[in-house]
Amino acid sequence: MASSSSSGSSTRSSSPSDPPSSFFQKLGAFLGLFSKPQPPRPDYPHAPGNSAREEQTDITEDIQKLGFKDVETLLLYLNSSVKGVNDDKQLLLERLIQLLSKLPPTSTNGKKVTDGLITGLWESLDHPPVSSLGEKYRFREADGSNNNIHNPTLGVAGSHYARSAKPMVYQNPNPPAPETIFDTLMARDPAKFRPHPNQISSVLFYFATIITHDIFQTSSRDPSINLTSSYLDLSPLYGRNLEEQLSVRAMKDGLLKPDTFCSKRVHGFPPGVGVLLIMFNRFHNYVVTSLAKINEGNRFKKPVGDDTAAWEKYDNDLFQTGRLITCGLYVNIVLVDYVRTILNLNRVDSSWILDPRTEEGKSLLSKPTPEAVGNQVSVEFNLIYRWHCGMSQRDDKWTTDMLTEALGGKDPATATLPEFFGALGRFESSFPNEPEKRTLAGLKRQEDGSFEDEGLIKIMQESIEEVAGAFGPNHVPACMRAIEILGMNQARSWNVATLNEFREFIGLKRYDTFEDINPDPKVANLLAEFYGSPDAVELYPGINAEAPKPVIVPGSGLCPPSTTGRAILSDAVTLVRGDRFFTVDYTPRNLTNFGYQEAATDKSVDNGNVIYKLFFRAFPNHYAQNSIYAHFPFVIPSENKKIMESLGLADKYSWQPPQRKPATQMIRSHAAAVKILNNQKDFKVVWGESIGFLTKFPTGENPGLGFALAGDAPANQQSRDQLMKCIFSPKAWEDEVRQFCEATTWDLLRRYSAKVQDKGPHLKVHTHEIDVIRDVISLANARFFAAVYSLPLKTENGDDGVYSDHEMYRSLMLIFSAIFWDNDVSKSFKLRRDARAATQKLGALVEKHIVEMGSLFHSFKHSHSAVSDKTNGLANGGANGHANGNANGHTNGNGIHQNGGAAPSMLRSYGDLMLRRMIEAYGEGKSVKEAVYGQIMPSIAAGTANQTQIMAQCLDYYMSDDGAEHLPEMKRLASLETPEAFNTLMKYLFEGARIRNTTAVPRLVATDQTVEDNIPCLPDPKDSTFLRPIPNPQQAETTRTVKLSRGSMVLVDLTVAAHDATAFPDPEKVRLDRDLDSYTFFGLGPHRCAGDKVVRITMTAVFKVLLQLDGLRRAEGGRGVFKSLPASQWNGQAGRVAGEKPQWSGLRTYVNADESAFSQTPMNMKIRWDD
Repeated sequence: MASSSSSGSSTRSSSPSDPPSSFFQKLGAFLGLFSKPQPPRPDYPHAPGNSAREEQTDITEDIQKLGFKDVETLLLYLNSSVKGVNDDKQLLLERLIQLLSKLPPTSTNGKKVTDGLITGLWESLDHPPVSSLGEKYRFREADGSNNNIHNPTLGVAGSHYARSAKPMVYQNPNPPAPETIFDTLMARDPAKFRPHPNQISSVLFYFATIITHDIFQTSSRDPSINLTSSYLDLSPLYGRNLEEQLSVRAMKDGLLKPDTFCSKRVHGFPPGVGVLLIMFNRFHNYVVTSLAKINEGNRFKKPVGDDTAAWEKYDNDLFQTGRLITCGLYVNIVLVDYVRTILNLNRVDSSWILDPRTEEGKSLLSKPTPEAVGNQVSVEFNLIYRWHCGMSQRDDKWTTDMLTEALGGKDPATATLPEFFGALGRFESSFPNEPEKRTLAGLKRQEDGSFEDEGLIKIMQESIEEVAGAFGPNHVPACMRAIEILGMNQARSWNVATLNEFREFIGLKRYDTFEDINPDPKVANLLAEFYGSPDAVELYPGINAEAPKPVIVPGSGLCPPSTTGRAILSDAVTLVRGDRFFTVDYTPRNLTNFGYQEAATDKSVDNGNVIYKLFFRAFPNHYAQNSIYAHFPFVIPSENKKIMESLGLADKYSWQPPQRKPATQMIRSHAAAVKILNNQKDFKVVWGESIGFLTKFPTGENPGLGFALAGDAPANQQSRDQLMKCIFSPKAWEDEVRQFCEATTWDLLRRYSAKVQDKGPHLKVHTHEIDVIRDVISLANARFFAAVYSLPLKTENGDDGVYSDHEMYRSLMLIFSAIFWDNDVSKSFKLRRDARAATQKLGALVEKHIVEMGSLFHSFKHSHSAVSDKTNGLANGGANGHANGNANGHTNGNGIHQNGGAAPSMLRSYGDLMLRRMIEAYGEGKSVKEAVYGQIMPSIAAGTANQTQIMAQCLDYYMSDDGAEHLPEMKRLASLETPEAFNTLMKYLFEGARIRNTTAVPRLVATDQTVEDNIPCLPDPKDSTFLRPIPNPQQAETTRTVKLSRGSMVLVDLTVAAHDATAFPDPEKVRLDRDLDSYTFFGLGPHRCAGDKVVRITMTAVFKVLLQLDGLRRAEGGRGVFKSLPASQWNGQAGRVAGEKPQWSGLRTYVNADESAFSQTPMNMKIRWDD
């Protein structure tokens, strides 16, 4: 019966041609759900221990249970399985369960779909997991252990080398002598140096040296042992084990000892290798210094007192996190700058990179490549990475001289192995064990332990300008003879596979003839003489004898031997994808948001290249922000010039060698500030270059250089005079401005606030929350400037604008920052590029608007016509400005302004009238385009961000414990609609801004000068935030004569000047009797803000509205404050002058909302109020 039953079941199954059955069969096959055939039913189904097998039902019964909706579910399931993404909004899982619940329990197809569902759920997770919680897995171990959490010793320093390819070919027990192989196949004729065909610089080979010695350091006692880890963890810098790591750490604040690296071996390489490691050292120290300042999520809270364990944890957490970040930058340089150059991608305008960290989705058709499984390097790759043929002529001479000295004057090309390695041992032992006591290339350490920048930069500059050698036979310098002989002996002791065996292992075709290895008859004949068969050619001599790859754009840039070129790409993928700290644990949480961003690539900059960050953090005072030396150091500058010219990008970069930027001297007293800022003859503004960069025409003309703030020439003064004539403020207009800003502020509160809580009896008290800086202060300023200059702003009224509120503010902020706040060289290139794009886009829209307005009148000409011909059409102002606000509204019971009538008529038309006056005043014979970029756009850029900063700092002061006592009186004044109350509020605003504002202005010293300066205030020893100063009771005694040299820079600290008791008595108190024109945050002298009389009204109007909110307070926790840090200049290391006492500068640095970057102005602060 069993057989009959089984046969019957087969008979009832539908044929393959049956459409419904075919659908399920195809679905099951596609999903991989068909299980193995069911085992035959037992002959004795009722025997003890056996359960009776249920008879399975087929598609016919399934169809009877299902509807069209279920077929749709199956199709959706199929689509989801193929894509590997399940849109849970479609409730696929729930629908699938509904479908399965309809099928009989004996359904064959139901079981297959269920099996597929289980498989999908299983494969959603890693088995076993590759990441783990716990302190032991949080950071990289010094020796590389615990990278693979299930095999913690995999790849650990001190492990045996792995073997990649299986050696099966019978090898000659009497192979050719290594000496003979070197002399005939490898040795370079000094007179026949072959420069690299792609003009790659020595720096790429220095970087390759770091990589090589990061993962390969063979023990001299046991050549099968690798003394370093098998991970890209910068062990030449950080050390191979805990003992070595401790030797390079400062054991304080997470820092490394200045300008040190752990490896002694590096001193045996050209000094450019050591300079690169010092640059990573400086990057690490910059990072940990920044981490401590930001203290993201309070994870680096500085201990108080003498708790030794707490201080050690603080230091270790900073150090280890800094190491993760620095290794993150290192691997990004490897994958982008280094590999892109190897593949010649630097010669095309493409941002494609070979990044093995790609997030592969799980789908039916593919399974992700494993990641975070660890790594163990092999002997074959130890040989692959020996690129001595790339040594430049300069480095050949340096190495020869170094080895000759170590050998006591003997030529290294003739030294025996015992002589050679004895000399190397003596050379290495000559360096102190303490890294901080070692020198480099004759450079001497300074008092703080660092090397002087100029010496390091000279080495790096010469290395960038030095072309490396080409790959191929007969191009290894003679000084490397003993090293190469040792390499061949080691390879034989390791019994490595032959060249063909290794090629086959990595998926390459075996060489059939010696000419396949190298078509050069001399090389092919030598190989034939030495080995007899291509299959017998040894790996190491073989890769040195191979013909190098040709230059292919893109595709082949390094031009190595064919086997090497393929192998290093496989190894790069393996090293990175197998490393837990570069894959599953490479997250913003582990590196911090700031650290993750600091190491990250940006494809919009240099198509992703990132090595410029290393250069700018190591040497911030020497390289221009667009220096070709910093952005593309792996190719010599002259060749980079050809590349950039072919791409049309040559004008984006500076081709000048690095040179020290002018020294900067800080001036603090009010009297000295007044003297300097009123002296245009001897102290020049410095913003001209930035303004010119933003406004320059493609044809070369640059009207922006004549703008008021671009210089101190008569033309710049004329620009200011013209601007002052255009900014008029009759009393009626001031009222219109105030009404506009008040109405705008109410509208922004209504539009962007959220109700977060109901409380009180019957829940009738409502609590509202808003980001007052991002959504109110910033946008109110942006809307005002949009109205004043007729900028194309979108509004809720459906105006035909281009920019939203936030887009407009971001654009204006970007332009302002590029001119006035461009002080981080690492961010400058992107900032300036984006700011120019924003300037050109907005400027084109303003120009278009002017032309369109003029076209309404017959006298208006083309945009390149003379000004006198094209301004008549605007004589009466435009009928409709681009940016209209709401005013004349009212407040409802919720305390939020409701939509009222149109904006005041005068302000509505003022934007077009302002443009007309500016064009008219700009001068006869000038085009609209010249007026837009020479006067209008720079004046637009000069305001918005500054007002936002002042208002945010003022509000923060009055919401802090320091100024909160004034809030009740200010709220009372805000409720009064009188000019007197408004003016008093303005005084409160100015005082709060004076106490908290942070402003400093630079000047270039045009002639040798002396200035009398003093120290008006001191840091309060009780204030750990460094925010509140105390007056200096001995201010007069601190007077000093400051000598300023021509060409140097002076930074006038207007923040300290605002706390100078000689100008502001009782400087730490709010006093309402000060002259409004005396405040410093708008500047001093002839370059003082031209529109300060206008913006003081706009700021007070916004301030007034905020003060009217009932129960005004900060939001809970960190959301209600902006993080403010003492500003400090990074100079490549600690940046502190030895013996200098801390002085209060008042200058602050802020961070953005996610704390991933520093900012010059507060960006976020949430407030709450009730109604």
